[in-house]
Amino acid sequence: MSRAAAIAARSAAALLIAALLGWRLLGLTLSMQRLHADPAAAHAWAAQSAAAAADWAQQRFDAGDTAAASRLARAALIASPLSADAYRVLAEVALRRGASASAEARLHIAARLDPRDAATQAWLAAAALRDGHLEAALWHLDAILRVHPTLAARLYPQLLTLARVPGAALAYRAVFAAHPPWGGDFFRWACVQPATADAPVRVLFAALRAVPDALHAADWSAYLDRLIGQRRWLPAYMAWVESLPPAQQQHLDNIFDGDFQYPPSGRGFDWRISYVPGAEIAVVPRATASGNALQVRFLDQRAPLAGQVAQLLVLAPGRYRVSGQARLHGLQNDRGLQWVLSCADNGGQLGASARMRGSLPWHDFAFDVEVPAQGCGAQWLSLRLAWRIPAEQWADGRAEFTDLRAMRLAPGR
Repeated sequence: MSRAAAIAARSAAALLIAALLGWRLLGLTLSMQRLHADPAAAHAWAAQSAAAAADWAQQRFDAGDTAAASRLARAALIASPLSADAYRVLAEVALRRGASASAEARLHIAARLDPRDAATQAWLAAAALRDGHLEAALWHLDAILRVHPTLAARLYPQLLTLARVPGAALAYRAVFAAHPPWGGDFFRWACVQPATADAPVRVLFAALRAVPDALHAADWSAYLDRLIGQRRWLPAYMAWVESLPPAQQQHLDNIFDGDFQYPPSGRGFDWRISYVPGAEIAVVPRATASGNALQVRFLDQRAPLAGQVAQLLVLAPGRYRVSGQARLHGLQNDRGLQWVLSCADNGGQLGASARMRGSLPWHDFAFDVEVPAQGCGAQWLSLRLAWRIPAEQWADGRAEFTDLRAMRLAPGR
Protein backbone atom coordinates (compact mmCIF):
# COMPACT_ATOMS: atom_id res chain seq x y z
CA MET A 1 0.00 0.00 0.00
CA SER A 2 1.28 3.48 -0.86
CA ARG A 3 2.07 6.03 1.83
CA ALA A 4 -1.01 8.07 0.90
CA ALA A 5 -3.19 4.98 1.08
CA ALA A 6 -1.70 4.04 4.44
CA ILE A 7 -2.45 7.49 5.79
CA ALA A 8 -6.01 7.25 4.49
CA ALA A 9 -6.44 3.85 6.11
CA ARG A 10 -5.08 5.06 9.45
CA SER A 11 -7.39 8.06 9.34
CA ALA A 12 -10.34 5.83 8.60
CA ALA A 13 -9.36 3.55 11.48
CA ALA A 14 -9.28 6.50 13.87
CA LEU A 15 -12.69 7.66 12.68
CA LEU A 16 -14.05 4.17 13.05
CA ILE A 17 -12.88 3.80 16.64
CA ALA A 18 -14.27 7.23 17.51
CA ALA A 19 -17.62 6.37 15.96
CA LEU A 20 -17.97 3.16 17.92
CA LEU A 21 -16.51 4.37 21.20
CA GLY A 22 -19.73 6.14 22.11
CA TRP A 23 -21.69 2.97 21.41
CA ARG A 24 -19.44 0.85 23.65
CA LEU A 25 -19.64 3.37 26.49
CA LEU A 26 -23.42 3.36 26.20
CA GLY A 27 -23.40 -0.41 26.62
CA LEU A 28 -21.09 -0.10 29.62
CA THR A 29 -23.39 2.47 31.24
CA LEU A 30 -26.37 0.15 30.87
CA SER A 31 -24.34 -2.68 32.39
CA MET A 32 -23.43 -0.55 35.41
CA GLN A 33 -27.06 0.47 35.90
CA ARG A 34 -28.05 -3.19 35.88
CA LEU A 35 -25.42 -4.10 38.46
CA HIS A 36 -26.21 -1.24 40.84
CA ALA A 37 -30.02 -1.20 40.60
CA ASP A 38 -30.18 -3.89 43.30
CA PRO A 39 -26.75 -4.07 45.02
CA ALA A 40 -27.47 -7.18 47.08
CA ALA A 41 -28.84 -9.17 44.16
CA ALA A 42 -26.14 -7.86 41.89
CA HIS A 43 -23.42 -8.90 44.34
CA ALA A 44 -24.80 -12.44 44.60
CA TRP A 45 -25.18 -12.62 40.82
CA ALA A 46 -21.66 -11.28 40.26
CA ALA A 47 -20.12 -13.93 42.47
CA GLN A 48 -21.58 -16.67 40.31
CA SER A 49 -21.52 -15.11 36.86
CA ALA A 50 -18.60 -14.95 34.46
CA ALA A 51 -20.47 -12.26 32.58
CA ALA A 52 -20.59 -10.12 35.71
CA ALA A 53 -16.87 -10.64 36.29
CA ALA A 54 -16.15 -9.59 32.74
CA ASP A 55 -18.32 -6.51 33.22
CA TRP A 56 -16.39 -5.56 36.34
CA ALA A 57 -13.14 -6.21 34.52
CA GLN A 58 -14.21 -3.77 31.83
CA GLN A 59 -15.11 -1.17 34.44
CA ARG A 60 -11.73 -1.52 36.15
CA PHE A 61 -9.95 -1.20 32.82
CA ASP A 62 -11.88 1.97 31.96
CA ALA A 63 -10.93 3.32 35.39
CA GLY A 64 -7.25 2.76 34.55
CA ASP A 65 -6.68 -0.24 36.82
CA THR A 66 -5.27 -2.68 34.28
CA ALA A 67 -3.99 -5.11 36.94
CA ALA A 68 -7.44 -5.55 38.48
CA ALA A 69 -9.00 -5.73 35.03
CA SER A 70 -6.64 -8.53 34.07
CA ARG A 71 -7.32 -10.48 37.29
CA LEU A 72 -11.08 -10.18 36.91
CA ALA A 73 -10.99 -11.15 33.24
CA ARG A 74 -8.91 -14.24 33.99
CA ALA A 75 -11.31 -15.14 36.79
CA ALA A 76 -14.16 -14.85 34.30
CA LEU A 77 -12.33 -17.25 31.97
CA ILE A 78 -11.87 -19.75 34.78
CA ALA A 79 -15.62 -19.65 35.40
CA SER A 80 -16.44 -19.69 31.69
CA PRO A 81 -13.62 -20.41 29.20
CA LEU A 82 -15.90 -19.21 26.38
CA SER A 83 -16.35 -15.67 27.72
CA ALA A 84 -15.80 -13.40 24.74
CA ASP A 85 -16.05 -10.31 26.95
CA ALA A 86 -13.18 -11.53 29.10
CA TYR A 87 -10.96 -12.10 26.08
CA ARG A 88 -11.80 -8.61 24.85
CA VAL A 89 -10.78 -7.06 28.19
CA LEU A 90 -7.50 -8.98 28.14
CA ALA A 91 -6.93 -7.72 24.62
CA GLU A 92 -7.50 -4.13 25.73
CA VAL A 93 -5.06 -4.64 28.60
CA ALA A 94 -2.48 -5.99 26.15
CA LEU A 95 -3.02 -3.01 23.87
CA ARG A 96 -2.56 -0.63 26.81
CA ARG A 97 0.75 -2.36 27.57
CA GLY A 98 1.90 -2.22 23.95
CA ALA A 99 1.56 -5.94 23.21
CA SER A 100 -0.40 -5.48 19.98
CA ALA A 101 0.19 -9.01 18.66
CA SER A 102 -1.15 -10.57 21.85
CA ALA A 103 -4.08 -8.16 21.84
CA GLU A 104 -5.04 -8.98 18.27
CA ALA A 105 -4.86 -12.73 18.93
CA ARG A 106 -7.23 -12.37 21.89
CA LEU A 107 -9.58 -10.16 19.88
CA HIS A 108 -9.79 -12.82 17.19
CA ILE A 109 -10.70 -15.36 19.85
CA ALA A 110 -13.36 -12.99 21.21
CA ALA A 111 -14.78 -12.47 17.73
CA ARG A 112 -15.03 -16.21 17.12
CA LEU A 113 -16.75 -16.73 20.46
CA ASP A 114 -19.16 -13.82 20.01
CA PRO A 115 -19.25 -12.41 16.47
CA ARG A 116 -22.15 -10.19 17.53
CA ASP A 117 -19.99 -7.97 19.74
CA ALA A 118 -19.60 -4.64 17.96
CA ALA A 119 -16.70 -3.40 20.06
CA THR A 120 -14.58 -6.47 19.28
CA GLN A 121 -15.35 -6.27 15.57
CA ALA A 122 -14.53 -2.55 15.59
CA TRP A 123 -11.13 -3.14 17.18
CA LEU A 124 -10.35 -5.84 14.63
CA ALA A 125 -11.47 -3.61 11.78
CA ALA A 126 -9.19 -0.85 13.00
CA ALA A 127 -6.29 -3.30 13.34
CA ALA A 128 -6.87 -4.58 9.82
CA LEU A 129 -6.86 -1.03 8.48
CA ARG A 130 -3.62 -0.21 10.24
CA ASP A 131 -2.08 -3.26 8.58
CA GLY A 132 -3.43 -2.24 5.16
CA HIS A 133 -5.98 -5.07 4.95
CA LEU A 134 -9.04 -3.21 3.72
CA GLU A 135 -11.13 -6.23 2.76
CA ALA A 136 -10.63 -7.81 6.18
CA ALA A 137 -11.72 -4.55 7.80
CA LEU A 138 -14.86 -4.48 5.66
CA TRP A 139 -15.79 -7.99 6.74
CA HIS A 140 -15.57 -6.93 10.38
CA LEU A 141 -17.78 -3.92 9.67
CA ASP A 142 -20.18 -6.20 7.82
CA ALA A 143 -20.40 -8.35 10.95
CA ILE A 144 -21.32 -5.27 12.99
CA LEU A 145 -24.00 -4.01 10.61
CA ARG A 146 -25.66 -7.38 10.16
CA VAL A 147 -26.29 -7.61 13.90
CA HIS A 148 -26.53 -3.91 14.80
CA PRO A 149 -28.19 -2.14 11.83
CA THR A 150 -28.92 0.86 14.05
CA LEU A 151 -25.20 1.67 13.93
CA ALA A 152 -25.53 2.49 10.23
CA ALA A 153 -25.68 6.24 10.87
CA ARG A 154 -22.28 6.06 12.58
CA LEU A 155 -20.62 3.60 10.25
CA TYR A 156 -21.79 4.74 6.82
CA PRO A 157 -19.56 7.85 6.81
CA GLN A 158 -16.57 5.67 7.70
CA LEU A 159 -17.45 3.15 4.99
CA LEU A 160 -17.63 5.99 2.48
CA THR A 161 -14.20 7.20 3.59
CA LEU A 162 -12.80 3.70 3.12
CA ALA A 163 -14.00 3.72 -0.49
CA ARG A 164 -11.29 6.33 -1.16
CA VAL A 165 -8.49 3.90 -0.31
CA PRO A 166 -6.68 2.50 -3.39
CA GLY A 167 -7.99 -0.96 -4.21
CA ALA A 168 -11.32 -0.30 -2.51
CA ALA A 169 -13.36 -1.45 -5.52
CA LEU A 170 -12.03 -5.01 -5.26
CA ALA A 171 -12.49 -5.11 -1.50
CA TYR A 172 -16.05 -3.83 -1.68
CA ARG A 173 -16.81 -6.18 -4.55
CA ALA A 174 -15.85 -9.16 -2.38
CA VAL A 175 -18.12 -7.98 0.43
CA PHE A 176 -21.02 -7.04 -1.86
CA ALA A 177 -20.81 -10.50 -3.45
CA ALA A 178 -22.16 -11.84 -0.15
CA HIS A 179 -25.23 -9.59 -0.62
CA PRO A 180 -25.07 -7.96 2.82
CA PRO A 181 -28.48 -6.65 3.93
CA TRP A 182 -27.01 -3.17 4.45
CA GLY A 183 -25.32 -2.91 1.03
CA GLY A 184 -28.13 -1.30 -0.95
CA ASP A 185 -29.11 1.05 1.85
CA PHE A 186 -25.50 2.18 2.21
CA PHE A 187 -25.14 2.79 -1.53
CA ARG A 188 -28.36 4.80 -1.68
CA TRP A 189 -27.19 6.83 1.33
CA ALA A 190 -23.87 7.49 -0.44
CA CYS A 191 -25.70 8.66 -3.56
CA VAL A 192 -27.30 11.59 -1.73
CA GLN A 193 -24.05 12.84 -0.20
CA PRO A 194 -22.44 16.07 -1.51
CA ALA A 195 -20.38 16.25 -4.69
CA THR A 196 -17.21 15.73 -2.66
CA ALA A 197 -18.28 12.07 -2.44
CA ASP A 198 -18.21 11.55 -6.22
CA ALA A 199 -15.03 9.46 -6.22
CA PRO A 200 -16.10 6.95 -3.54
CA VAL A 201 -19.60 6.74 -5.03
CA ARG A 202 -18.05 5.73 -8.35
CA VAL A 203 -16.00 3.09 -6.54
CA LEU A 204 -19.09 1.69 -4.84
CA PHE A 205 -21.04 1.67 -8.10
CA ALA A 206 -18.22 -0.17 -9.87
CA ALA A 207 -18.11 -2.74 -7.08
CA LEU A 208 -21.86 -3.32 -7.12
CA ARG A 209 -22.21 -3.53 -10.90
CA ALA A 210 -19.51 -6.23 -10.94
CA VAL A 211 -21.70 -8.47 -8.76
CA PRO A 212 -24.65 -10.16 -10.52
CA ASP A 213 -28.03 -8.96 -9.23
CA ALA A 214 -26.46 -6.66 -6.64
CA LEU A 215 -27.98 -3.46 -8.07
CA HIS A 216 -31.74 -3.26 -7.61
CA ALA A 217 -34.19 -0.74 -9.06
CA ALA A 218 -33.94 1.57 -6.03
CA ASP A 219 -30.14 1.54 -6.26
CA TRP A 220 -30.19 2.45 -9.95
CA SER A 221 -32.68 5.23 -9.23
CA ALA A 222 -30.46 6.71 -6.53
CA TYR A 223 -27.39 6.62 -8.76
CA LEU A 224 -29.22 8.07 -11.77
CA ASP A 225 -30.78 10.81 -9.65
CA ARG A 226 -27.29 11.77 -8.47
CA LEU A 227 -25.91 12.02 -12.00
CA ILE A 228 -28.97 13.83 -13.33
CA GLY A 229 -28.95 16.21 -10.37
CA GLN A 230 -25.35 17.07 -11.26
CA ARG A 231 -26.35 17.52 -14.93
CA ARG A 232 -23.95 14.80 -15.99
CA TRP A 233 -26.29 13.92 -18.81
CA LEU A 234 -24.26 11.48 -20.89
CA PRO A 235 -22.95 9.35 -17.97
CA ALA A 236 -26.50 9.30 -16.60
CA TYR A 237 -27.92 8.17 -19.94
CA MET A 238 -25.32 5.42 -20.36
CA ALA A 239 -25.95 4.15 -16.82
CA TRP A 240 -29.72 4.20 -17.43
CA VAL A 241 -29.35 2.17 -20.63
CA GLU A 242 -27.27 -0.35 -18.70
CA SER A 243 -30.03 -0.63 -16.10
CA LEU A 244 -32.67 -1.59 -18.68
CA PRO A 245 -33.70 -5.19 -19.37
CA PRO A 246 -32.19 -6.47 -22.65
CA ALA A 247 -35.57 -6.40 -24.40
CA GLN A 248 -35.99 -2.69 -23.67
CA GLN A 249 -32.43 -1.93 -24.75
CA GLN A 250 -33.44 -3.09 -28.22
CA HIS A 251 -36.08 -0.34 -28.45
CA LEU A 252 -34.04 2.76 -27.66
CA ASP A 253 -35.01 5.90 -29.54
CA ASN A 254 -34.83 9.66 -29.13
CA ILE A 255 -38.07 9.33 -27.16
CA PHE A 256 -38.05 6.10 -25.21
CA ASP A 257 -41.19 3.95 -25.34
CA GLY A 258 -43.20 6.54 -27.22
CA ASP A 259 -45.97 3.99 -27.73
CA PHE A 260 -46.13 3.16 -23.99
CA GLN A 261 -45.39 -0.52 -24.47
CA TYR A 262 -43.76 -0.84 -21.03
CA PRO A 263 -44.95 0.31 -17.59
CA PRO A 264 -43.33 3.70 -16.88
CA SER A 265 -40.56 3.26 -14.31
CA GLY A 266 -40.21 6.94 -13.38
CA ARG A 267 -36.44 6.43 -13.45
CA GLY A 268 -33.70 8.00 -15.54
CA PHE A 269 -34.78 8.66 -19.12
CA ASP A 270 -38.05 6.74 -18.96
CA TRP A 271 -41.49 8.28 -18.61
CA ARG A 272 -42.16 10.00 -15.29
CA ILE A 273 -45.81 10.24 -14.29
CA SER A 274 -46.74 11.78 -10.96
CA TYR A 275 -49.99 12.72 -9.26
CA VAL A 276 -51.95 15.76 -10.45
CA PRO A 277 -54.96 16.96 -8.40
CA GLY A 278 -58.03 17.09 -10.60
CA ALA A 279 -56.76 14.55 -13.13
CA GLU A 280 -56.33 10.82 -13.56
CA ILE A 281 -53.29 9.76 -15.62
CA ALA A 282 -52.62 6.19 -16.72
CA VAL A 283 -51.34 4.00 -19.53
CA VAL A 284 -54.32 2.16 -21.05
CA PRO A 285 -54.93 -0.20 -23.99
CA ARG A 286 -56.09 1.52 -27.16
CA ALA A 287 -59.78 0.86 -27.68
CA THR A 288 -59.77 0.73 -31.50
CA ALA A 289 -56.27 -0.56 -32.26
CA SER A 290 -53.49 -2.66 -30.82
CA GLY A 291 -50.99 -1.19 -28.40
CA ASN A 292 -51.25 1.27 -25.54
CA ALA A 293 -51.80 4.97 -25.06
CA LEU A 294 -51.25 7.57 -22.37
CA GLN A 295 -54.63 8.72 -21.11
CA VAL A 296 -55.24 11.95 -19.20
CA ARG A 297 -58.76 12.29 -17.78
CA PHE A 298 -59.67 15.68 -16.32
CA LEU A 299 -62.27 15.75 -13.55
CA ASP A 300 -64.14 19.03 -14.12
CA GLN A 301 -62.01 20.96 -11.63
CA ARG A 302 -58.66 22.68 -11.41
CA ALA A 303 -55.80 20.48 -12.58
CA PRO A 304 -52.35 22.13 -12.35
CA LEU A 305 -50.80 19.89 -15.01
CA ALA A 306 -47.35 21.39 -15.65
CA GLY A 307 -44.70 18.76 -16.18
CA GLN A 308 -45.96 15.88 -14.06
CA VAL A 309 -45.97 13.80 -17.27
CA ALA A 310 -42.46 14.09 -18.69
CA GLN A 311 -39.41 12.36 -20.12
CA LEU A 312 -35.79 13.46 -20.05
CA LEU A 313 -34.13 13.32 -23.48
CA VAL A 314 -30.54 13.67 -24.67
CA LEU A 315 -30.97 15.04 -28.19
CA ALA A 316 -27.76 16.08 -29.89
CA PRO A 317 -27.64 19.64 -31.27
CA GLY A 318 -29.70 20.02 -34.44
CA ARG A 319 -33.24 20.30 -35.79
CA TYR A 320 -35.93 17.79 -34.85
CA ARG A 321 -39.57 17.11 -35.54
CA VAL A 322 -41.46 16.00 -32.45
CA SER A 323 -44.59 14.11 -33.45
CA GLY A 324 -47.27 11.81 -32.13
CA GLN A 325 -50.88 10.76 -32.34
CA ALA A 326 -53.67 12.18 -30.22
CA ARG A 327 -57.37 11.61 -29.58
CA LEU A 328 -59.56 14.11 -27.73
CA HIS A 329 -62.90 13.48 -25.99
CA GLY A 330 -64.71 16.66 -24.97
CA LEU A 331 -61.47 18.27 -23.78
CA GLN A 332 -62.30 21.64 -22.24
CA ASN A 333 -59.79 24.20 -20.99
CA ASP A 334 -59.45 27.93 -21.60
CA ARG A 335 -55.98 27.66 -23.13
CA GLY A 336 -55.66 24.02 -24.13
CA LEU A 337 -53.33 21.07 -23.65
CA GLN A 338 -49.91 20.83 -25.33
CA TRP A 339 -46.58 19.02 -25.47
CA VAL A 340 -43.55 21.20 -24.71
CA LEU A 341 -39.82 20.61 -25.24
CA SER A 342 -37.48 22.66 -23.05
CA CYS A 343 -33.79 22.67 -22.12
CA ALA A 344 -33.06 20.80 -18.89
CA ASP A 345 -30.06 23.04 -18.16
CA ASN A 346 -31.91 26.35 -18.05
CA GLY A 347 -35.63 25.66 -18.58
CA GLY A 348 -35.69 27.57 -21.85
CA GLN A 349 -38.52 26.46 -24.13
CA LEU A 350 -37.46 25.06 -27.51
CA GLY A 351 -40.91 24.50 -28.97
CA ALA A 352 -44.45 23.33 -28.32
CA SER A 353 -47.30 21.63 -30.10
CA ALA A 354 -50.51 23.38 -31.04
CA ARG A 355 -52.89 23.64 -28.09
CA MET A 356 -55.48 20.88 -28.07
CA ARG A 357 -59.16 21.21 -27.14
CA GLY A 358 -62.50 19.75 -28.13
CA SER A 359 -63.17 16.31 -29.62
CA LEU A 360 -61.10 14.71 -32.38
CA PRO A 361 -60.51 11.11 -33.46
CA TRP A 362 -56.99 9.77 -33.65
CA HIS A 363 -54.88 12.25 -35.61
CA ASP A 364 -51.25 13.23 -36.09
CA PHE A 365 -49.63 16.27 -34.52
CA ALA A 366 -46.09 17.61 -34.83
CA PHE A 367 -43.85 20.58 -34.06
CA ASP A 368 -40.28 21.42 -35.00
CA VAL A 369 -37.52 22.45 -32.62
CA GLU A 370 -33.84 23.26 -32.79
CA VAL A 371 -31.55 22.04 -30.02
CA PRO A 372 -28.70 24.55 -29.55
CA ALA A 373 -25.07 23.49 -29.50
CA GLN A 374 -24.41 25.06 -26.09
CA GLY A 375 -26.24 24.99 -22.77
CA CYS A 376 -28.79 22.31 -23.65
CA GLY A 377 -27.19 18.93 -23.05
CA ALA A 378 -30.55 17.38 -22.12
CA GLN A 379 -34.18 18.28 -22.66
CA TRP A 380 -37.51 17.73 -20.97
CA LEU A 381 -40.49 16.67 -23.07
CA SER A 382 -43.57 17.37 -20.95
CA LEU A 383 -47.34 17.51 -21.21
CA ARG A 384 -49.00 20.56 -19.73
CA LEU A 385 -52.05 22.74 -19.72
CA ALA A 386 -51.10 26.19 -21.00
CA TRP A 387 -52.33 27.95 -17.87
CA ARG A 388 -50.79 31.20 -16.62
CA ILE A 389 -52.93 31.80 -13.54
CA PRO A 390 -54.77 29.31 -11.28
CA ALA A 391 -58.15 30.22 -12.78
CA GLU A 392 -56.95 28.81 -16.11
CA GLN A 393 -56.26 25.38 -14.59
CA TRP A 394 -59.88 24.21 -14.78
CA ALA A 395 -60.26 21.32 -17.23
CA ASP A 396 -62.68 18.57 -18.17
CA GLY A 397 -62.71 15.76 -20.71
CA ARG A 398 -60.12 13.29 -21.85
CA ALA A 399 -57.02 13.11 -24.07
CA GLU A 400 -55.00 10.12 -25.27
CA PHE A 401 -51.54 10.02 -26.84
CA THR A 402 -49.27 7.45 -28.45
CA ASP A 403 -46.54 7.00 -31.07
CA LEU A 404 -44.46 9.91 -29.74
CA ARG A 405 -41.26 10.42 -31.76
CA ALA A 406 -38.42 12.92 -32.17
CA MET A 407 -36.92 12.58 -35.66
CA ARG A 408 -33.82 14.50 -36.64
CA LEU A 409 -34.30 16.69 -39.71
CA ALA A 410 -31.78 17.01 -42.50
CA PRO A 411 -30.03 20.40 -42.70
CA GLY A 412 -32.11 22.97 -44.54
CA ARG A 413 -35.47 21.36 -43.87
